[in-house]
Amino acid sequence: MNLTKEKVLSITVPTPFAVGPVNCFLLKGDALTLVDTGPRTPEAQLELEKQLKNYGVALEDIEQVVLTHHHPDHIGLVGKMMQKGVNVLGHWKNDRWLQMSDSFLNENEAFMTGIYREAGVPEQYFDHVSDTRGYLAYTDRAKCDQHLSEGDDVPGCTGWTVMETPGHAQSHISLWHKESRMMIAGDHLIKKISSNPLIEPPYVKGAERPKPLLQQRSSYRKTLDAHLQYVYTGHGEPILNPDELIKERLHKQEERSEKVASFLKNKPMTAFEVCQQLFPGVYKKQTGLTLSETIGHLDYLESEHVIVKCKEKEKTVYRSRS
Repeated sequence: MNLTKEKVLSITVPTPFAVGPVNCFLLKGDALTLVDTGPRTPEAQLELEKQLKNYGVALEDIEQVVLTHHHPDHIGLVGKMMQKGVNVLGHWKNDRWLQMSDSFLNENEAFMTGIYREAGVPEQYFDHVSDTRGYLAYTDRAKCDQHLSEGDDVPGCTGWTVMETPGHAQSHISLWHKESRMMIAGDHLIKKISSNPLIEPPYVKGAERPKPLLQQRSSYRKTLDAHLQYVYTGHGEPILNPDELIKERLHKQEERSEKVASFLKNKPMTAFEVCQQLFPGVYKKQTGLTLSETIGHLDYLESEHVIVKCKEKEKTVYRSRS
């Protein structure tokens, strides 16, 4: 039997985050599957259980959870569900965020402190490197029972295949159904907002850091190649014209990068100085998010040979080639 939109059942639960409610999805295949869980809050669990009940399902009936990525609004209730015997499936890059070892959290903060220093961020904003610990308070320690990667079939969900879509998160996967040209996209694609490309530590110590905006652009192009018709998103409404939206996102990224290039034609700047001009009203409160995106545009301009960077003591300074 062909899968139809009616067989992807949407559940929307509240979060304590600025992004607002998060969407989870129930797939009634050979294995009763929940895609993402919402955060670990009493309100989210109550709403999840209530909406599952509307579909004739109890939390205890769920056989497996598939994680689109490791952010707390998507994985928060995984630990509680594991206690009920649920299998957890996701990309292997979820693991360090699910396990939340003190050594990794310390390593992550040391990495972000290095990013801040290199970007020329003043010390007064360094408190933001510990923001991650606050977010992770909304999830429990857990683990993936099975790893999923590019091209894998989703067990128990006939026709659903894994597409790796890093950018917003290194662990990000989307699930797509080739026959019906549908996707469950997590935060890879959201209708009303463009997901931040977020900097994370490399997975091999000492390796070059990932370049999330370049990864995100590659993930967008890969998604275009799938010729989708309908996309379920991690936040907000489904997308009915995904190709058009993706092309618009790519174009807007290029426009913003051109804006950054125009700043650098006037004078050499650190990433933080660029960030202040690019996000003048927001950078003080959302230093990590705005700096990640700024560095993403600098990575893109460097890859296009529009700018060059050089070290000046602890800081990196960017200059226009023209």
